[in-house]
Amino acid sequence: MIRSRVFLALGLLFSFIVIVTYAFVDFREREDKAYDLYQSESYLKVLKLYADTEIPSSELELTILSQTISQLEKKLNEKASSQDLISFFKKRSVTKLIEWETTRGTYYHIEDPYLSHLKKHGDGYKRALITKIGTLSKPIPKREVTHLLLLLILEDPRGMEESFSRSLANLLSFPFEPIGEIESEFLLQSLHFLANTQNTLLSHQIAVIRGKNVNLRSGPGRENAEVGKISEPELSFCLEEDAGTETIAGHNGHWKRCYFPNLQKSAWIFSGFLTEVPPNPNIVAEFEKRFKAVDNEIRIDFEGWNGNQIPSTFFGNYIPRESVRVSGETGFPIYGKTKESKVTQRICKKLSGDKNYFEFSFSPTDSEVPISFLELHLNYDNQEHLAYSISLDKESIWVNKNRYVLDGEKRRENLSLHIESRDGDKWNASLWRRNTGLIQSIRSLPMDESALQSGRYSWEICLPLVKEPNREQVLLFEIRTGIH
Repeated sequence: MIRSRVFLALGLLFSFIVIVTYAFVDFREREDKAYDLYQSESYLKVLKLYADTEIPSSELELTILSQTISQLEKKLNEKASSQDLISFFKKRSVTKLIEWETTRGTYYHIEDPYLSHLKKHGDGYKRALITKIGTLSKPIPKREVTHLLLLLILEDPRGMEESFSRSLANLLSFPFEPIGEIESEFLLQSLHFLANTQNTLLSHQIAVIRGKNVNLRSGPGRENAEVGKISEPELSFCLEEDAGTETIAGHNGHWKRCYFPNLQKSAWIFSGFLTEVPPNPNIVAEFEKRFKAVDNEIRIDFEGWNGNQIPSTFFGNYIPRESVRVSGETGFPIYGKTKESKVTQRICKKLSGDKNYFEFSFSPTDSEVPISFLELHLNYDNQEHLAYSISLDKESIWVNKNRYVLDGEKRRENLSLHIESRDGDKWNASLWRRNTGLIQSIRSLPMDESALQSGRYSWEICLPLVKEPNREQVLLFEIRTGIH
């Protein structure tokens, strides 16, 4: 009797220890912890997950650490900056603290040891660079602005247009050293492209000067110092607008801070002397030509996606959902239909250029019924036409009505659909896992044969959405497309 009570007590104690351990010990991967801490703005806690001299190999961790350094640099230069934070970085060996003397006092700069380890031109590198520029809140030395500007204009903004335009506008508001003819042309191409892209800060913000010897000022208002003059038909890209209105020389308008490419500087100008003009299509075409190689290899992931907002570069009727983190990556959950959620919507991403493969990475599902999680559309005559629908259940993957039984292992899959030939009004495709063909001769739904022959179509990637979340879901991590 006594022995049984002892065992019972020990069992209860063991259960209590297990419950307490699971309640208070975080067993998640370190990069998942770092991501959540960054999202909650606990930046010092992010750094404390890593040894002072550690440079992790993960692109995601390097991106988060670089962004963390940028956010902490911003805090250092706020009016209420903490002396404890300054002391922290003076003691931390891998992140050297530098003091720059500027026109607005001392600027504390933290040397970032992580950015240089990120893959150049990769998504992580671009996100880290955009964050670094976007967090600048007061002038830094001209040579540093120039350095960041030269890094930024070498990057392809597509897929990050909105955040890229905000960072570029922020950078151009500061004085910088003159840049060369080629770099100036690259900058002009990026500005025209962003002005030609909806929902960016620069959309509809190109203007030509109207008038002779129009004053440029250091701030919004005639009381601010004159910093130059400009005459028609000089071009400008407007970066921000003062809320106040006034009348000057019979013109009603606002004061705008604009960048003047020929002057290579920004200044404030009264909008009554500006006339909006459209982006130059020839310069936009030069931009697209410059990044043609990138255009043939497009990668879509969901890092940085806020579940309450539509993923970047997609359009359509978005239904909010919570993102899911698995091994440091963000998955986009696509739910199966239920009796309560028959109504579906979809969001799509337009693609440019020829494409002949679509690679997609996803996690398995336990659903008995196939869940449609990826659709490939052709767009012609200003309408979308479904070509291939890809679905998944717990045993199989389906492409249209073609089925392949998976091996049953609950692992992340990476498959690709190769568009191989055309037969009349249908495409022929095949499904692959690495170098192994899984399904051959997958015919698309019927298309307009004349549109296919003439090439007057473009591809779209669409994600079907149901209104209500449920247990039956497919997690989509990444899509790649291009030319093999």
